[in-house]
Amino acid sequence: MFKAEKISKSYGETKVLENISFQVDRNEVLAITGPSGVGKTTLLKCIVRLEKEDSGSFTLDGIPVDEKNRIRIGLVFQSSSLFQHLNVLDNLLIAPKYHKLYSPEEARQKAEQYLQDFGLLDKQKSFPSELSGGQRQRVAIIRALLLQPDVLCFDEPTSSLDAENKNLLMEIIGRIKKDQAIIVVSHDEDFINRIADRRIALG
Repeated sequence: MFKAEKISKSYGETKVLENISFQVDRNEVLAITGPSGVGKTTLLKCIVRLEKEDSGSFTLDGIPVDEKNRIRIGLVFQSSSLFQHLNVLDNLLIAPKYHKLYSPEEARQKAEQYLQDFGLLDKQKSFPSELSGGQRQRVAIIRALLLQPDVLCFDEPTSSLDAENKNLLMEIIGRIKKDQAIIVVSHDEDFINRIADRRIALG
Protein backbone atom coordinates (compact mmCIF):
# COMPACT_ATOMS: atom_id res chain seq x y z
CA MET A 1 0.00 0.00 0.00
CA PHE A 2 1.20 3.51 -0.87
CA LYS A 3 0.18 6.19 1.60
CA ALA A 4 0.49 9.98 1.62
CA GLU A 5 -0.06 11.69 4.98
CA LYS A 6 -0.57 15.42 5.47
CA ILE A 7 1.53 16.52 2.50
CA SER A 8 2.15 20.27 2.30
CA LYS A 9 4.24 22.25 -0.17
CA SER A 10 4.77 25.98 -0.73
CA TYR A 11 6.74 28.06 -3.19
CA GLY A 12 7.70 31.17 -1.29
CA GLU A 13 4.49 32.58 0.19
CA THR A 14 2.25 30.56 -2.13
CA LYS A 15 0.75 27.39 -0.66
CA VAL A 16 0.40 24.79 -3.38
CA LEU A 17 -0.46 21.71 -1.30
CA GLU A 18 -1.88 21.68 2.21
CA ASN A 19 -2.42 18.57 4.34
CA ILE A 20 -3.09 16.20 1.43
CA SER A 21 -3.67 12.60 2.53
CA PHE A 22 -4.64 9.49 0.57
CA GLN A 23 -3.76 5.86 0.07
CA VAL A 24 -3.81 3.50 -2.89
CA ASP A 25 -3.26 -0.24 -3.01
CA ARG A 26 -2.25 -2.71 -5.69
CA ASN A 27 -5.00 -3.52 -8.19
CA GLU A 28 -6.43 -0.02 -7.70
CA VAL A 29 -6.46 3.14 -9.82
CA LEU A 30 -6.55 6.45 -7.96
CA ALA A 31 -7.25 9.60 -9.98
CA ILE A 32 -6.01 13.01 -8.84
CA THR A 33 -8.21 15.73 -10.33
CA GLY A 34 -8.78 19.45 -10.13
CA PRO A 35 -8.41 22.60 -12.23
CA SER A 36 -5.06 23.83 -13.53
CA GLY A 37 -2.80 25.40 -10.95
CA VAL A 38 -4.07 23.55 -7.86
CA GLY A 39 -0.93 21.45 -7.41
CA LYS A 40 -1.64 18.15 -9.17
CA THR A 41 1.68 18.01 -10.97
CA THR A 42 3.51 19.28 -7.88
CA LEU A 43 1.97 16.44 -5.86
CA LEU A 44 3.03 13.95 -8.52
CA LYS A 45 6.59 15.31 -8.47
CA CYS A 46 6.67 14.92 -4.70
CA ILE A 47 5.38 11.35 -4.97
CA VAL A 48 8.17 10.33 -7.36
CA ARG A 49 10.75 12.38 -5.39
CA LEU A 50 11.47 14.91 -8.12
CA GLU A 51 10.55 17.52 -5.52
CA LYS A 52 10.57 17.49 -1.73
CA GLU A 53 7.43 18.20 0.28
CA ASP A 54 7.75 20.77 3.09
CA SER A 55 5.96 18.52 5.57
CA GLY A 56 4.15 15.20 5.68
CA SER A 57 5.29 11.76 4.61
CA PHE A 58 5.00 9.11 1.91
CA THR A 59 5.24 5.43 2.81
CA LEU A 60 5.18 2.26 0.75
CA ASP A 61 4.14 -0.87 2.64
CA GLY A 62 4.86 1.06 5.82
CA ILE A 63 8.41 2.04 4.79
CA PRO A 64 9.24 5.75 4.26
CA VAL A 65 9.92 6.58 0.61
CA ASP A 66 13.43 7.99 0.18
CA GLU A 67 16.25 8.08 -2.35
CA LYS A 68 17.07 4.43 -1.74
CA ASN A 69 13.66 2.98 -2.59
CA ARG A 70 12.25 5.64 -4.93
CA ILE A 71 12.82 3.20 -7.80
CA ARG A 72 9.72 1.38 -6.53
CA ILE A 73 7.64 4.32 -7.81
CA GLY A 74 7.50 4.77 -11.58
CA LEU A 75 6.36 7.74 -13.66
CA VAL A 76 5.06 7.99 -17.21
CA PHE A 77 5.51 11.64 -18.19
CA GLN A 78 2.96 13.68 -20.14
CA SER A 79 5.49 13.71 -22.98
CA SER A 80 7.10 10.33 -23.54
CA SER A 81 10.60 11.76 -22.83
CA LEU A 82 12.32 9.18 -25.02
CA PHE A 83 15.87 9.70 -26.25
CA GLN A 84 15.45 10.72 -29.88
CA HIS A 85 18.87 9.42 -30.98
CA LEU A 86 18.20 5.89 -29.67
CA ASN A 87 15.91 3.25 -31.10
CA VAL A 88 13.04 1.82 -29.07
CA LEU A 89 14.91 -1.17 -27.67
CA ASP A 90 17.93 0.90 -26.65
CA ASN A 91 15.62 3.42 -24.94
CA LEU A 92 14.16 0.58 -22.91
CA LEU A 93 17.49 -0.91 -21.85
CA ILE A 94 19.09 2.24 -20.41
CA ALA A 95 17.38 2.26 -16.99
CA PRO A 96 17.64 -1.50 -16.25
CA LYS A 97 21.35 -1.31 -17.14
CA TYR A 98 21.89 1.73 -14.92
CA HIS A 99 20.10 0.18 -11.94
CA LYS A 100 21.62 -3.28 -12.58
CA LEU A 101 18.27 -4.99 -12.16
CA TYR A 102 18.95 -7.78 -14.66
CA SER A 103 21.73 -9.25 -16.72
CA PRO A 104 21.94 -7.65 -20.20
CA GLU A 105 20.38 -10.72 -21.79
CA GLU A 106 17.54 -10.90 -19.27
CA ALA A 107 16.82 -7.19 -19.70
CA ARG A 108 16.60 -7.64 -23.47
CA GLN A 109 14.30 -10.63 -23.10
CA LYS A 110 11.98 -8.78 -20.73
CA ALA A 111 11.92 -5.71 -22.98
CA GLU A 112 11.11 -7.79 -26.04
CA GLN A 113 8.35 -9.62 -24.15
CA TYR A 114 6.74 -6.32 -23.16
CA LEU A 115 7.07 -5.05 -26.73
CA GLN A 116 5.29 -8.16 -27.93
CA ASP A 117 2.58 -7.85 -25.27
CA PHE A 118 2.00 -4.20 -26.21
CA GLY A 119 1.99 -4.83 -29.97
CA LEU A 120 5.31 -3.09 -30.62
CA LEU A 121 7.77 -5.91 -31.27
CA ASP A 122 8.14 -4.86 -34.90
CA LYS A 123 9.07 -1.33 -33.74
CA GLN A 124 12.05 -2.25 -31.56
CA LYS A 125 14.57 -0.86 -34.07
CA SER A 126 12.48 2.24 -34.87
CA PHE A 127 13.35 5.69 -33.56
CA PRO A 128 10.88 7.79 -31.54
CA SER A 129 10.33 10.17 -34.48
CA GLU A 130 9.05 7.21 -36.50
CA LEU A 131 6.35 6.31 -33.95
CA SER A 132 2.86 7.66 -33.40
CA GLY A 133 1.98 9.43 -30.15
CA GLY A 134 0.22 6.33 -28.85
CA GLN A 135 3.18 4.12 -29.71
CA ARG A 136 5.63 6.46 -27.96
CA GLN A 137 3.45 6.39 -24.87
CA ARG A 138 3.37 2.59 -24.85
CA VAL A 139 7.17 2.57 -25.04
CA ALA A 140 7.28 4.97 -22.07
CA ILE A 141 4.97 2.66 -20.10
CA ILE A 142 7.18 -0.35 -20.88
CA ARG A 143 10.25 1.64 -19.80
CA ALA A 144 8.59 2.29 -16.44
CA LEU A 145 7.42 -1.32 -16.03
CA LEU A 146 10.92 -2.69 -16.64
CA LEU A 147 11.96 -1.14 -13.32
CA GLN A 148 9.34 -3.31 -11.57
CA PRO A 149 7.59 -0.47 -9.71
CA ASP A 150 5.06 -1.09 -6.97
CA VAL A 151 3.39 2.23 -7.80
CA LEU A 152 3.04 3.61 -11.33
CA CYS A 153 2.08 7.25 -11.88
CA PHE A 154 0.70 8.81 -15.06
CA ASP A 155 0.75 12.56 -15.76
CA GLU A 156 -2.09 13.60 -18.12
CA PRO A 157 -1.79 10.34 -20.09
CA THR A 158 -4.56 11.06 -22.62
CA SER A 159 -3.56 14.62 -23.52
CA SER A 160 -2.25 13.71 -26.99
CA LEU A 161 -4.23 10.54 -27.69
CA ASP A 162 -7.09 9.93 -30.10
CA ALA A 163 -10.08 7.81 -29.07
CA GLU A 164 -8.55 4.54 -30.30
CA ASN A 165 -5.31 5.03 -28.39
CA LYS A 166 -7.19 6.19 -25.29
CA ASN A 167 -9.15 2.94 -25.31
CA LEU A 168 -5.90 1.01 -25.72
CA LEU A 169 -4.37 2.88 -22.78
CA MET A 170 -7.35 1.95 -20.60
CA GLU A 171 -6.92 -1.68 -21.60
CA ILE A 172 -3.22 -1.55 -20.71
CA ILE A 173 -3.85 0.06 -17.32
CA GLY A 174 -6.53 -2.51 -16.58
CA ARG A 175 -4.03 -5.24 -17.38
CA ILE A 176 -1.06 -3.92 -15.38
CA LYS A 177 -2.90 -2.73 -12.28
CA LYS A 178 -3.02 -6.31 -10.98
CA ASP A 179 0.63 -5.91 -10.01
CA GLN A 180 0.85 -2.16 -9.35
CA ALA A 181 -0.97 0.60 -7.57
CA ILE A 182 -1.83 3.18 -10.24
CA ILE A 183 -2.01 6.96 -9.70
CA VAL A 184 -3.33 9.08 -12.57
CA VAL A 185 -3.30 12.87 -12.80
CA SER A 186 -5.80 13.91 -15.46
CA HIS A 187 -8.28 16.54 -16.63
CA ASP A 188 -10.04 13.96 -18.81
CA GLU A 189 -13.36 13.27 -17.05
CA ASP A 190 -14.42 10.56 -19.49
CA PHE A 191 -11.14 8.71 -18.99
CA ILE A 192 -11.28 9.10 -15.20
CA ASN A 193 -14.87 7.89 -14.99
CA ARG A 194 -14.01 4.79 -16.98
CA ILE A 195 -10.69 3.83 -15.39
CA ALA A 196 -10.51 5.11 -11.79
CA ASP A 197 -11.61 3.16 -8.74
CA ARG A 198 -11.39 6.29 -6.57
CA ARG A 199 -10.48 9.93 -6.95
CA ILE A 200 -9.25 12.84 -4.89
CA ALA A 201 -9.99 16.39 -6.02
CA LEU A 202 -7.52 19.18 -5.31
CA GLY A 203 -8.50 22.82 -5.13
